[in-house]
Amino acid sequence: MNSQESNVPNNQFTFHRIHGSRIRLSNSSKTATRLEAAKFYDNGVVYSALPLSGHAKFVVQAQELAVGWSGSFKIGVILISPEVFKDGFQPPRYSPAMPHSWVWSSLSLHVGQDLKISYGSVNLEDLRKGDKLGMEISREGTLQFLVNDRSQGAAATNVYSTDKLVYGFVDHYGQAVTSTIAEAFVNPFSLQHLCKRKILTGLTNNVSKLEPFLPTPLLAFLADT
Repeated sequence: MNSQESNVPNNQFTFHRIHGSRIRLSNSSKTATRLEAAKFYDNGVVYSALPLSGHAKFVVQAQELAVGWSGSFKIGVILISPEVFKDGFQPPRYSPAMPHSWVWSSLSLHVGQDLKISYGSVNLEDLRKGDKLGMEISREGTLQFLVNDRSQGAAATNVYSTDKLVYGFVDHYGQAVTSTIAEAFVNPFSLQHLCKRKILTGLTNNVSKLEPFLPTPLLAFLADT
């Protein structure tokens, strides 16, 4: 069975309706602006409106930056739906305190709450108006961040290793005021692939031990890539 389905193209891709308290969406929810940027530096988080699945890409372009603050754009993925924030709580910014995430900030990659490593050849605090910042995830779950279409290297290889939904986010922090979605698509997994991943997750990698007890058609289905 073909593992690909219809793409979700750029013209249907927007920021999520749930966002940081100082964010205003415009341009059919494709542009995000942090309000009162001269007075406040945080509460500027926006999420992809759709979960990222299969081969996915999500790129924004810096439209406005402010002076007087340290810090700038942060970008990453979370294994949490923005819907969990619908009752009002919003992380004021993404940091090592945010679990279930890969966050690129400045020259560091934060993996959940436990790991911080050097990452990228570009310091995100050096971004200028017109620069593009984004992410791309392969069907195998390898995440790479991009600056002006140049990969900064693999940030993770296991983004799809659980059955949790994956969302991209951009934090308009410090100098970062406005961004617009420049390129985005989702080429999602097929229903077959999702069913297989759910089964394998439930079996917790004990397929070999359970193989004598599983029906042959199911074993063939799990083995078929």
